[in-house]
Amino acid sequence: MSSAVGQAPALLRYRAFLGAVFAPGVHVTYGVLWVCAYEAAAVMTAGGVWRPSVGSLVRAMTIIVVLLHLRLADERMDESYDRIHNPDRPLITGLVSVLELRRAGWVTAALAIVVNVPLAPWSAVVVALLVGYTELVTRLTLHSPRLRDRALLYIVVAYPVQLLIGVYLYTSVTGAEVVQPGIRPALLIIVFAAAFLHFEFARKTVRDPDPGGRTYSATVLGVTGSGVLTLGWALLACALLAAITEPWHMSVAAHLPYVALVFPVAGAFSYLSGREQTWPASLAMLYLIVLDAALVISGWLG
Repeated sequence: MSSAVGQAPALLRYRAFLGAVFAPGVHVTYGVLWVCAYEAAAVMTAGGVWRPSVGSLVRAMTIIVVLLHLRLADERMDESYDRIHNPDRPLITGLVSVLELRRAGWVTAALAIVVNVPLAPWSAVVVALLVGYTELVTRLTLHSPRLRDRALLYIVVAYPVQLLIGVYLYTSVTGAEVVQPGIRPALLIIVFAAAFLHFEFARKTVRDPDPGGRTYSATVLGVTGSGVLTLGWALLACALLAAITEPWHMSVAAHLPYVALVFPVAGAFSYLSGREQTWPASLAMLYLIVLDAALVISGWLG
């Protein structure tokens, strides 16, 4: 670690760290879209019209802070791997220390929990569980770094964090009486989890995988299997969404989210046909953005 970096003011170093690992434009946009899309879809299941509220702002801020918390944990978990493969990462260059990452993690955890207590106390409990499980996964990974290298095993161990974010949204919108508790808004947790799994698998699906690389193509799924499953997650999300919201009983606007399927279908054609050596990550990102944005529009129009 250079002395210049190590002696720079903490706030400047944290700012540089955020710029390196947490692009605000991407994460803030995604967090806001995720919250608004879930709320809109939940209201649609009750046959209502969605409008943002103060609660929407709290939930969006919570998701953004949680995403930052997860990035802080990822930096700690990837330290040994990054020393070899990504020596320019902030923790490796000395821009931040492990202790500073842990302290920042405590702050983000406390903030995400506290702001939810007045809105929906049970949602604050879910955030606390999410933080606790994230720390458990972090400790497991630090104890056994090879866990991170086994893509399928790691996704099984780590993905409950993503599900807990969905549970948080459910407990928050029901606790704040945006919608009544029920099986349909609860099943939306799986819809959003499957949609994100499409993106997660897409960015780690390649035709020529490195045997030691962190890709799903290098697992038992193989080159074709990982591609088929990547498409499958997107189809599952939209199929389940249709079963929950029954758009055929609603206005034309309720059909907008399914336009997003054009992106995974195009990605599958490009990858499985061999035209692309990797699944086009941009198409997977567009699927998430268009799906969420279309849900917001559908919920607004009713």
